[in-house]
Amino acid sequence: MTTNHYPLMLPTRDAGSDWRVLPAFLPLPGMGGLAINAFLHKGREPVLVDTGLAALGDAFVAALEAEIDLADLRWIWLSHTDADHIGNLSRLLARAPRAQVVTNFLGMGKMGLLGLDTGRVHLLEPGDRLALGDRELVPLRPPYYDAPETLGFLDTRSRALFAADSFGALLPSPAESVAEIESSTLRDGLVTWSTIDAPWLATADRAALGRALTALERLAPATVLSGHLPVAEGGIATLTALVHDAWCVAPTSAVDPQAIEAVAEALG
Repeated sequence: MTTNHYPLMLPTRDAGSDWRVLPAFLPLPGMGGLAINAFLHKGREPVLVDTGLAALGDAFVAALEAEIDLADLRWIWLSHTDADHIGNLSRLLARAPRAQVVTNFLGMGKMGLLGLDTGRVHLLEPGDRLALGDRELVPLRPPYYDAPETLGFLDTRSRALFAADSFGALLPSPAESVAEIESSTLRDGLVTWSTIDAPWLATADRAALGRALTALERLAPATVLSGHLPVAEGGIATLTALVHDAWCVAPTSAVDPQAIEAVAEALG
């Protein structure tokens, strides 16, 4: 288990047929660490998905510029406005004059509250798609998340699914792909991280969550891109099964002392 407290930028690599992942690893003392990924598609209208950690600003920008001339970058898709996903947004907007930020109404509102430039937002209304010339990115709400503005997508050409925070996992060390992670390590890491990042899963409608997982399987993605997991190729069934087994069974019997019911009981 890593004891270093500093985030590490890792080598850029392929992520499915025509995406690239700009991966980083954030050590979490006593817990292992967490992948922090951004993704790049270098097509007719290049799109960057999320902008990495501010603490890795120079290294992140250097990795991105090794892949693409920032003057050509057309879109920056924000999964949501948490710090680990927008850490270099202002810096990139200053260096990528043609880029527009893709988000929804709430995402734009949060950008404004953070003092970020909303003048270059491409607002996605419900039902909109982002056309990239040879493909579309179809927005979708991942099965679980930690911010209500979260938007994932399915790439209609490569069948890459961007799942935002869904399927993130705490891992003992960096990995290049899900295939190299031992199954129990993946299961434990996924369950632990989802407990932290989406604690509402403990009280979620399990039938509704199960339907969402089944719908993801029907989409049949070839590659799963998660903000907090190494790239998963060869389908989504392994990941959906882990989430289903963890959260679509009977509610846990453990008592959350901060739950409203527990507080009401404690205060009589």
